[in-house]
Amino acid sequence: MTEEIAATPGWVEQRLETVFAGLPDAERDRYADCLARQKVPGGPSDELGTEFAGCRPMLRRALIGAGIAAETLDALDAQLAALEAEIAVAT
Repeated sequence: MTEEIAATPGWVEQRLETVFAGLPDAERDRYADCLARQKVPGGPSDELGTEFAGCRPMLRRALIGAGIAAETLDALDAQLAALEAEIAVAT
């Protein structure tokens, strides 16, 4: 018997590497884990990306605690919102 482990598609991992360049790896990994747990593969998405609603606020709190500038957080948030919408369409 095998256990299913939540994971994001490879293309998402590559995008996260780019988006999180210069930011803490641990937070990128935590965010990727959150994405993987939230999306049911092949599941319908009525509102693109909303199934990931808890992931970005959790990440933002962690990055604020790490001293990341508000401007950086705002830019990151926009990139992640777009990525979440892409994931919702692609999976």
